[in-house]
Amino acid sequence: MERLSDALRNRIKVTVKRTREAIADSLVNLEQKSQVSLVDVKKQVKTQLFETKNQVKTQISEVQQQVETHLVTWNNFRQIESIQSDRFAIFLLKLLLKEQKSPTDKPRFKAGSLFPDGWTTLAALTLVLRGVAEVLSQKSDLSWKIRSDSILSYEKPVNKGRSGKIEYYISDESFSPQKQALTIDAALTTIEEFDPRAGAIHLIYCAKAIELHEPCNQAFVIDDKQLVEYTGLSKRRDLSKSQKLEILDSLVRQPAQVLAEITWFNTDKVPAFTTTDWQIWNVSVEHKFAEAENSHCKLIGLTVTVKPGEWARYFLNKSEYYYHTGIITKKTVQTLFSIGKHNVGAARILIWLTFQIVPGLQNRLIGKTLLEIAYGEKRVTAAASDRQLRRCLADDFETDMNVVKKAGWQIELEIGPDWLENKQGKRPTGFWQELLMSRWRFNLPSEAQQRLNYPQTQNRINRQTKNQPQLRSPSGEIIRKVRKAKGWSRAFFASTMGKSISWVDAVETNHRQVSAKDLPMLIERLGLHPKN
Repeated sequence: MERLSDALRNRIKVTVKRTREAIADSLVNLEQKSQVSLVDVKKQVKTQLFETKNQVKTQISEVQQQVETHLVTWNNFRQIESIQSDRFAIFLLKLLLKEQKSPTDKPRFKAGSLFPDGWTTLAALTLVLRGVAEVLSQKSDLSWKIRSDSILSYEKPVNKGRSGKIEYYISDESFSPQKQALTIDAALTTIEEFDPRAGAIHLIYCAKAIELHEPCNQAFVIDDKQLVEYTGLSKRRDLSKSQKLEILDSLVRQPAQVLAEITWFNTDKVPAFTTTDWQIWNVSVEHKFAEAENSHCKLIGLTVTVKPGEWARYFLNKSEYYYHTGIITKKTVQTLFSIGKHNVGAARILIWLTFQIVPGLQNRLIGKTLLEIAYGEKRVTAAASDRQLRRCLADDFETDMNVVKKAGWQIELEIGPDWLENKQGKRPTGFWQELLMSRWRFNLPSEAQQRLNYPQTQNRINRQTKNQPQLRSPSGEIIRKVRKAKGWSRAFFASTMGKSISWVDAVETNHRQVSAKDLPMLIERLGLHPKN
């Protein structure tokens, strides 16, 4: 604005100067021309001054218009620049916060969702609930027994029978509040009708139950929209809504058909007890129907109300009986639900891993145990004399292990043949024995490991694992004595451990300590007691 005013003054000065010069020239001419009268000179001067004044006014008006136009443009520019500066500052702030956010920060939780962080959730994975999952997945492959009253039962000892036992029974699908255990024929029929996908529903119940403040006195409610989301049915575009509801309606009551009688022995820490209410889940389903064509009713919605049984009084609180909380992933639940009928072996392994794998401990299994979990002990034993069954089980095992890996579980082949990893070409002679003797190491999915870093989760895990016995490496002298007592040579012992003879020599002469990774295998191979 000041620059514009200076330009205007300079322009006016130039105009006035030129006018004066013109007047001076006129006076000179008038003096030279004596014929011109003085009156005429004055008139001419006045006329020139008037014209000059009008020109100056016109120029001032034009300059003022230009100044106003420039001011409007300048103000608009300042406003735009201010907005852009603010946006740019916000962008830089967001970028800075994103860079400073560490991977262990607790993410934003989605209220009302079973998986609030989008990937994982805490769940009650107690011994009682583990048995229910085994019944739903392994069915008749478990060691069922017949009681004197012809009732079928499956017994699961607690702490090798020193602390107590849990006996599981099968009930019908009735809505009776007091369900009765079925006898042999009816129970076996019901067991064969169990859908492996009911295991995913059972895991959802385990996660919802832990949210209750008083589990033994309260119930939780799940509607069909939540079940469709949790199970992954929302991704099935080939199914209509009514078809999805029919699938869920056939599965939500199956976990409630497994009953459990808990008998706890008297110990130094806790008194003995026996549960009178055998129900694990008391499930009631409310259906919503709408009239369709031909006067038929169409299922348009359902609401499931689940109340934990008496077992929750002892196993879903901070009591000294058996308090155990774990982490389940959304991918595990949805994979289990999607492959339940097609890859039964993978479904069984997923359920076993969910309840068995403990963070921070060495979780190893030999191939024979994995095969028995996936396909049953009877089939694995029969495969020893059936070549076709061996090939079939080996094919299924490779497929099922890939399914488990895709579900996020970390699997490592520690000891085993190359064909189990390369999967190229034909299997060599004796592949079945190699598969039985292979050793696998499992770890939680990466999402679950990240969840362990949350403060609340870490506190729960610390309470559960602080009393776990720590393995101590035996001395080299003990290792050598036990090896010789078994009649093993150094070469044979090295082969069983997947090590070299020099490693055995170094360990037995105390020149090398057994690593934490190899210690559980060494203790198992030599038959040493972990506490000693």
